[in-house]
Amino acid sequence: MTTEALIFLGQLDPEAVGPSIEFATHYEPTPVDEAERLLDALPLPPERTTFVDLGSGMGRVVLLAAERPYRQVIGVEISPALHEVAKENRDHYPRERLQSRDIRLVRADAAAFTFPRGDLAVYLYNPFRAPVMEAVIARLAAHRGEVALAYHTPLERETIDAVAAFVPATVFPFGTVWRKPPAARDA
Repeated sequence: MTTEALIFLGQLDPEAVGPSIEFATHYEPTPVDEAERLLDALPLPPERTTFVDLGSGMGRVVLLAAERPYRQVIGVEISPALHEVAKENRDHYPRERLQSRDIRLVRADAAAFTFPRGDLAVYLYNPFRAPVMEAVIARLAAHRGEVALAYHTPLERETIDAVAAFVPATVFPFGTVWRKPPAARDA
């Protein structure tokens, strides 16, 4: 499996990414122990929750999440090259470690991704800047189900904090988990 690298998307496949390359950051995998701590802090029961990793890169957090009994695990990645590596990693991951059997990898721009219905656990490792974050957070604030949002290295934290629907639930030195109850709506 390949998940360890520091890759700037502008040097990898910018023409394939499209206009959102302007707001993309870089690929760097979440340290496993920190990813596990953020996953443990997500306050929704995985059996009734869909896990979505926005900016899923090579799939490390997607596979760590799939070791839990999430109803569904989805990795969303804008880079075709990183998306292909994630598919190879998923295909070679030891099946006996997986509790979630519905693992989907989607090559898409997070700014336009349509979230599935129901409760969501959304993961980010600082994948994009404020213009994309604003679009994503607005859709999550309007989402009918509960939403838990785990954000490692939250450089765009103020974008989330500005939305009244999201309340910090757990704060770590490396990241934060927010929660949005199902009835919460941002004005």
